[in-house]
Amino acid sequence: MKFLIFAGGNGTRLWPLSRKSYPKQFQDFFSNKSLFQMTIDRLLKKFDIDDLFIVTPKEYIKIIKRQCPQIKDENILIETETRDTLACVGFASFILNDKFKDEEIAILWSDHIIKYEKTFLEAFLLASEYSRENNKIVQIDVNPTEANVNLGYVKIGNLILNTKGFNIYEFQKHIEKPDYKNAKMFIESFEYLWHTGYSVFPPGKLVELYKKYSPNTSKILEKIVLLYKEGKDFSDLYRKINKTSIDYEILEKLNPSEIVVIPADLGWSDVGNWSSLKEVLENEYKENISNTDSIFMDTSNSLIFSQNKKKIICTLGLSDIVIIDTEDALLVCSLSESHKVKNIIEEIKKEKRDDLL
Repeated sequence: MKFLIFAGGNGTRLWPLSRKSYPKQFQDFFSNKSLFQMTIDRLLKKFDIDDLFIVTPKEYIKIIKRQCPQIKDENILIETETRDTLACVGFASFILNDKFKDEEIAILWSDHIIKYEKTFLEAFLLASEYSRENNKIVQIDVNPTEANVNLGYVKIGNLILNTKGFNIYEFQKHIEKPDYKNAKMFIESFEYLWHTGYSVFPPGKLVELYKKYSPNTSKILEKIVLLYKEGKDFSDLYRKINKTSIDYEILEKLNPSEIVVIPADLGWSDVGNWSSLKEVLENEYKENISNTDSIFMDTSNSLIFSQNKKKIICTLGLSDIVIIDTEDALLVCSLSESHKVKNIIEEIKKEKRDDLL
């Protein structure tokens, strides 16, 4: 099995710490390793470094080589620009299919937190085995804990099999980023899982799906593979791929018979905003979270992150507050509104303050 690890997102909801030049996957939030490094280390407990392929735009190559010096140059697949997941998943899967025609391809992301790593690895091993034996796409998804409108949801059907400590279910449909009313309904029905983005595909299956559901993209990607093998520039072609997600373009169109789903208790978080990061940390530490010298007085359920370890940060009479202090920006917002940080990014763009992005 070959792993495609995507490391190209900007993590704008974790601004001002996460920036375009140094996004969240490369940040160290609460340990001495970044989310990207933790992803690599997690996989190396069962798999070989040569089976890991990093997909990233060229501006992050130096960071990747610094944080993962053991990765070979040929295992870094470089996007010419960021064009959402339809382009990057297609680009990487067509390249790997050309190199390894008899290998399953596993897709995962470099900016997630996994608490239960043993379960994570066992789920991927089972997914690989089931995928090959049954020629099915296998998704590894998790039970939702809230009505989150920023995630995709998967509706599962009947139980197919119980094996090796996991249940395997029928796939019914994929709903990407529903509104709050529907998300709440999904939670209450107990028939839906959060879509983690973790999938294992049988050999050649991803290429087959692009040809079937996005034929124009497939034709472009076939030309790109030829140029890539010759070491030639393919940026003009890459720019012609629609800037949309694979979820909208392909996954929502799939016949349910093509997919099965493994629900797994991974202790998973996509660290989508400051509130979700705090939820991860408070389970291990305490109610008020800080990475620096702080005094919390009459303060509850709050989060402080600062890059300046020489500065003490004190709070008095506050609750549900996020304070993020960097060299050139200070964010203060309510914990419940932290998912709207993207709106600040849009305002910064309007003011043409690219130095803050």
